[in-house]
Amino acid sequence: MAQTGNTTAWVSQENFVMGSGAATTREMAVAKAIGEAVERYCPAIYKKSDFPLISYAEANFSCVHPSKFVLFSPQQYKQPKFVFKPLTEQSLIRWAAIQNLRTHKPTHIPALFVYLPYIFYRHGDEIPIAQSMSSGLSCHCSYEEAAIGGICEVIERDCFSMTWQAMLSRPRIRNTTLSKANGDLIQRFEKVGYRVYLVNITNDNGIPTVMSVARHDGKEAVPMVVAASTAPDPEEAVKKSLEELAHTERYVCQIQKERPRLSLMENHDNVRSQVSHVNFWCSPERVVHADFLTNSTAEIDFSDLPNAGSGDPAKDLETLVQRVADTGHDVLVADLTTEDVRELGLWVIRAVIPGYHPLFMGYHNRALGGTRLWEVPQKLGYKGIEPETGDNPFPHPFP
Repeated sequence: MAQTGNTTAWVSQENFVMGSGAATTREMAVAKAIGEAVERYCPAIYKKSDFPLISYAEANFSCVHPSKFVLFSPQQYKQPKFVFKPLTEQSLIRWAAIQNLRTHKPTHIPALFVYLPYIFYRHGDEIPIAQSMSSGLSCHCSYEEAAIGGICEVIERDCFSMTWQAMLSRPRIRNTTLSKANGDLIQRFEKVGYRVYLVNITNDNGIPTVMSVARHDGKEAVPMVVAASTAPDPEEAVKKSLEELAHTERYVCQIQKERPRLSLMENHDNVRSQVSHVNFWCSPERVVHADFLTNSTAEIDFSDLPNAGSGDPAKDLETLVQRVADTGHDVLVADLTTEDVRELGLWVIRAVIPGYHPLFMGYHNRALGGTRLWEVPQKLGYKGIEPETGDNPFPHPFP
């Protein structure tokens, strides 16, 4: 665990002060924890009054069109007590500057998608359009590495959300074909009774994305843990996914011990937060509803995974931008590094890919807008789902 200073010394909003990390070495785990704490410190230092409050239709500066963002369906907006409002050309919101890495030109997007936490106040001056999430935030020792980390997290969320909501059974990776180092990570889980499955959830951009699932049948054990990671190099994607699996397993253990089990409610009205999403799956009898994640009959070797890595961060960043562009979308990046963090030799960025499918918390708040959820699975050869029949009837298990 790592802890940063409290941003209320400078601004009105308080940052998420804690960060944590898991790795195969103590040094790397500490570095990850510090990085996570710092990447949540920088985006909290802002003043809303610095961002222009205006509608897209009236803005006299470049903005990404509201329709580009994947949010909610018309039916969701009609739900009683649904707090978010449609983002339209007439919506009064605040805009933040961001750079388009394909065109190399500046543009603006809703400030909510750049800064964290971003709070919509009741009777405030702008409408609430979505949750304030950390997806796409990254801290690293260079701009290129930080940008890669943020972009890859957005891609990872797109891959996992689509896999879960469209209930895709995707190819498993044979554990016996992993490198010695990653095979060792699998064995660490197996020694304490877990069965570990690695699944190739790479989407249409071809950037390696690996989901890891740990299952345990022990009476007092955590029944299921899920994690994922995206990286240009598939070796790194597997390693990071397994490290995140260990990180998440500890978090789930804590929730299982400290929180009472969630009752099964109609429409999952009690699944509203990160904790409740994880807690929902601490009940062993529910894990059967996630069997589709690991029951594909298709298997591949590790060597069958795509490889988009070159070992050069600058080249890898160019590859990511081009691969995303090939799917019809743009990579946007905002440099959020504060002066004090820059003096430490660190960079903090926020990556955003308008049109890619996001991960939200709360079953009622899952994203049902946009087109990728309804079209990409079919392009990848799966049956997919349609708006008329709906998506997965259970909340996701992602932390």
